[in-house]
Amino acid sequence: MNLFSLARKFQTEDAALLHLIRVRWPHGVRCVACDHDKCWLIESKGKTGKPRKLFECASCGLMFSATSNTLFHDSHLPLTKWFAVIALMAEAKKGISANQVKRHVGMTYKTAWYVCHRIRNAMSDVSIAPLGEQGQVLEMDESFIGGSVRGGNTDGKKSKIKVFGIAERNGRVHLQQVENIKGETLKKVIDAVVSPNAPQIITDGAPVYKSIIPRDKHVAGNHFRERKAGVPITNRTIEGAFSLFKRGIIGSYHKLGKQHINRYLGEFCWRYNRRRMQPWIFEMTLVNLLNRKPLPYKLLTDDGF
Repeated sequence: MNLFSLARKFQTEDAALLHLIRVRWPHGVRCVACDHDKCWLIESKGKTGKPRKLFECASCGLMFSATSNTLFHDSHLPLTKWFAVIALMAEAKKGISANQVKRHVGMTYKTAWYVCHRIRNAMSDVSIAPLGEQGQVLEMDESFIGGSVRGGNTDGKKSKIKVFGIAERNGRVHLQQVENIKGETLKKVIDAVVSPNAPQIITDGAPVYKSIIPRDKHVAGNHFRERKAGVPITNRTIEGAFSLFKRGIIGSYHKLGKQHINRYLGEFCWRYNRRRMQPWIFEMTLVNLLNRKPLPYKLLTDDGF
């Protein structure tokens, strides 16, 4: 859903709230505590004095809002602004920064950053079906994100964030931060996300893959020879995905914190894997925002999550 369609459909806060209620409870409102189906709509005033709509459970007496116990929880931002940010992130092929959201929608940077991370949480897969499950050819590669640390570190790769990627040709992609690119580390990722039904796994000429991929499935390309011969490189799908993600860093984010890199990778993969479902991505994101647990600000700002 683009911003023009969004503005026409949700012209008021009440229209946005009504849509949110219908998406969360398509068969009628139910209590978030006891799941009772009799809940009464009441109006009250919040801490700031603004009117708000609540539901009261006829069974346990709990009062709750349409956003209680969701990723919207404890947010004072109007739903119309939430919807605008969802639309911006859903349509941004290379991502959109919190600073851009701050300028386009109108909010403080801190609020924009927090809202973007909650939407980013919704735009990520809790679990994925194994790659190559339907017999697709897979491609694997590793990449490095970031730069060298100031003050004497001459080996840039040591300070870069290491990312391992697996892609189905004409299908899905999985990018994940890894501690290193040693065989035992990469094999854990492969065992977790790759299906045994994958008929072929294509990599570059890195020797690490020889010991972790079955010989009868492994095809090792040689980029130097391929470029010299003027033919497409063998693992162009995964390299294209890496290139697209890095373009997002260069053009939108400029730099990413190491503690949040997997969140950005998860958002990118979720959107990339649904690139043929563009008309429905807004609603899919909204459903995930309503079905997932709250994400406290402290959890995002702590290094130990």
